[in-house]
Amino acid sequence: MPEGKIVHSTSDTYGNILVVDYPRYRTLSFDSIYEQSGFYLEKPYALVHEYTRIMMLVLGFMEPRHTTLLGLGGGSLLRSLHHYLSDCDFHVVELRPKVYEIARDYFDIPDDERVWVSIEDAELQMKSSKDASTDIIFADMYDAYHMSPMQGQKQFVQECFRTLSKNGWLVINYHRLPDPNSPFFDCLIDFFSTIMVCSGEYGNHILFACKSPSVDYEGAPVKLKKMEKILNETFMPLFKRIEHITV
Repeated sequence: MPEGKIVHSTSDTYGNILVVDYPRYRTLSFDSIYEQSGFYLEKPYALVHEYTRIMMLVLGFMEPRHTTLLGLGGGSLLRSLHHYLSDCDFHVVELRPKVYEIARDYFDIPDDERVWVSIEDAELQMKSSKDASTDIIFADMYDAYHMSPMQGQKQFVQECFRTLSKNGWLVINYHRLPDPNSPFFDCLIDFFSTIMVCSGEYGNHILFACKSPSVDYEGAPVKLKKMEKILNETFMPLFKRIEHITV
């Protein structure tokens, strides 16, 4: 990979924040070797990282009217979701004000009446959220080196279940999938009727949990192929990797 050019750098109480340009795309980094987010300068709605494309697979199973994103980063998911879902509202929860400012200034995230951004700790935000107030919760909360512990806690599962609508979905990005024999996984199974996992080629594991046992698997390819055309991306090979933990 060619060496990148740092076009912006700043820091806050949580560490450094870097914006780095490469010949084809721009990245957000939290002062580590890991890219937090990527942005094709000539294809702003395309998704640089495979794990974000996997997270988008949930749109094969439902058409949300309201979506919650826990963790903004460079806004890759928000940008693509906003472009694809013209009738959906978005609530973004980001802990770090400077991350939001950089996403707005350097990563062209949408800024209109359909997007509401809360600069707040996601745990506090989830506790104060209304029952059945959102259709999908995307959880992708990481610092420079670690996942937020919140994503592996039973209380988080319970709050997500309460906040999701009747047929809602929880989608979580993991670098290491929780132990299927752990109390956390037992809690997932107790609350959610359908649980699936799709593993990426680069170490990410995306967990999908739905409140409803009735999931339209046969209709998903039609929706995903439509999304492929609109976003100029490939989703069907990823869809075929999905493994069912419960049905």
